[in-house]
Amino acid sequence: MGGRPSSPLDKQQQQHLRGQVDTLMRNFLPCYRGQLAASILRQISRELGPQEPAGSQLLRSKKLPQVREHRGPLTQLRGHPPRWQPIFCVLRGDGRLEWFSHKEEYENGGHPLGSTALTGYTLLTSQREYLRLLDALCPDSLGDHTQEEPDSLLEVPVSFPLFLQHPFRRHLCFSAATREAQHAWRLALQGGIRLRGTVLQRSQAPAARAFLDAVRLYRQHQGHFGDDDVTLGSDAEVLTAVLMREQLPALRAQTLPGLRGSGRARAWAWTEVCPASGPGTGGGIRALGFPSHDCRLNSLLVSPTPIPAPCLGSVPHSCPAWGPLDRSVQLLDAVHAAVLAGASAGLRAFQPEKDELLASLEKTIRPDVDQLLRQRARVAGRLRTDIRGPLESCLRREVDPQLPRVVQTLLRTVEASLEAVRTLLAQGMDRLSRRLRQSPSGTRLRREVYSFGEMPWDLALMQTCYREAERSHGRLGQLAAPFGFLGMQSLVFGAQDLAQQLIADAVATFLQLADQCLTMALNCDQAAQRLERVRGRVLKKFESDSGLAQRRFIRGWGLCIFLPFVLSQLEPSCKKELPEFEGDVLAMGSQALTTEGIYEDVIRGCLLQRIDRELKKTLGANDVSCTLDGCLEVPWEQEGADEETEAEWEGGTCPRQPGSGAQIQPLCPPPSQGTFRS
Repeated sequence: MGGRPSSPLDKQQQQHLRGQVDTLMRNFLPCYRGQLAASILRQISRELGPQEPAGSQLLRSKKLPQVREHRGPLTQLRGHPPRWQPIFCVLRGDGRLEWFSHKEEYENGGHPLGSTALTGYTLLTSQREYLRLLDALCPDSLGDHTQEEPDSLLEVPVSFPLFLQHPFRRHLCFSAATREAQHAWRLALQGGIRLRGTVLQRSQAPAARAFLDAVRLYRQHQGHFGDDDVTLGSDAEVLTAVLMREQLPALRAQTLPGLRGSGRARAWAWTEVCPASGPGTGGGIRALGFPSHDCRLNSLLVSPTPIPAPCLGSVPHSCPAWGPLDRSVQLLDAVHAAVLAGASAGLRAFQPEKDELLASLEKTIRPDVDQLLRQRARVAGRLRTDIRGPLESCLRREVDPQLPRVVQTLLRTVEASLEAVRTLLAQGMDRLSRRLRQSPSGTRLRREVYSFGEMPWDLALMQTCYREAERSHGRLGQLAAPFGFLGMQSLVFGAQDLAQQLIADAVATFLQLADQCLTMALNCDQAAQRLERVRGRVLKKFESDSGLAQRRFIRGWGLCIFLPFVLSQLEPSCKKELPEFEGDVLAMGSQALTTEGIYEDVIRGCLLQRIDRELKKTLGANDVSCTLDGCLEVPWEQEGADEETEAEWEGGTCPRQPGSGAQIQPLCPPPSQGTFRS
């Protein structure tokens, strides 16, 4: 009688997962509340403190990055057993990928066959690479698959595959009809993965920064000090990844034995879709017992994958028995769905309290900010004296030998990317000047202006800049790994976001300056000469902002690499000194200041001094100093924006976003026929 499809998790397992999520929220929210207060204090002190002597020269672009929508026919490996079947794929502006049975189904507003958020996925375009990845995921697989022919993986050879792999979700296998279509989809999917992943990092809202700091602090309390890519995604997705990583060893122990077999069998298991998880089935979140305030949230869960939940017991046979591999992946899917649903519900429940807390913190901290900062400085001075010996010893022994190579590699990473941006910018401005000299046609000029304004969002044009950010991935990863830093994907995304930010700012600056200096009375040669002067001004401003951005990038990521490591090294000796300062901090009567927070700030300050010293040697600059908060600014200022929540993504609402549909600023009033004469 229309019964709800059963979940791979029995009631005891579902209850266990709900308890795990509840425990996570109970331990995480106190960290979050404290970091909200610290973030408000930091924001107010920055507003009242001295401004940077060398601020940004370029105008800030009013357009913010958006996933560029893309659609077209593909084939997908799906079904029981899996077969290549034609579909129509749509990449939405919020970073969601949907696939339909055919184009007409999409155009008529039909329900997709499946849908997933691109957060955390890795894109592969080679069957051989995908086989190697499966071997890495299942290292104990029986037999030798290294000699297996790539085509044997999927029975029917495909020339232009697109594999989407996720550490915690079901894999997706697509194939394009031509190399050109594969290339276009690769660019679109890579852009969606990046922008969907860095939504919190790009936000300037105090709550977004507080959330990321709270995640780091919570994980340190759990004994995890190294940085990794767990903070990619929305708030609910981040907490889901945190819990999954905590429980991953236990779940792997239960699922990996079932994921052994031939390459083809493992690929099928990782790409099969459990009927109880698909959109419109009534399964997914509600079947697992979590409230869903957005009925579309289930569409996120159609492709989850490996994840842990201790004491889950054996895999039940309530789902169709497609074999032990398939049941193992179904279990992982269900665990991920349950955790994501629980984290989303917990954060929604906390939202009213968070809004009230932010409003009250602003009112209570601002009047007392001077007193709070003075008291903080006194405690920091005493702490600095107490930990100076162990701290200096750790820095000299562990950090100083590797710091020059890390700084130089970070510099090469960002420098090459921004040099590619400068070249692209200069070429775009030159094209406009040539067009102005060669043709008096207002229509063609407007077309060139539009193309120039869209440059930051043009995936093919920006690919050169993005590739440069990836070149040092392996070398930098090797240098940073001994310090527990495994966040190379986040670092590369950060460099790519920075490149897109700077070219967007430069384009906006050029268009505004050109609009101010061009008039209808000028002929083509006069207008082109003025554009040449504007070009020179913009390039000078770009050079200034580029240098500042490089220093911020190196300082910020240098801290990400070294700070958690130093904190872990000092944990046994210096952390025990903190209780004696608790009385002074508690006497301040503000949750914005904590002993642990001041302790970390002291260590952070010492690390920044060393990074600055190395920067001076490397850059030969007389002044690489800037305020701590200024240097750790995240690209894409989003004033008034809060951190991205799962509800915002699923409701299709995002902060102000640009993209192909956004209007650009006019270069000059549309010229009438014959206005520019040679």
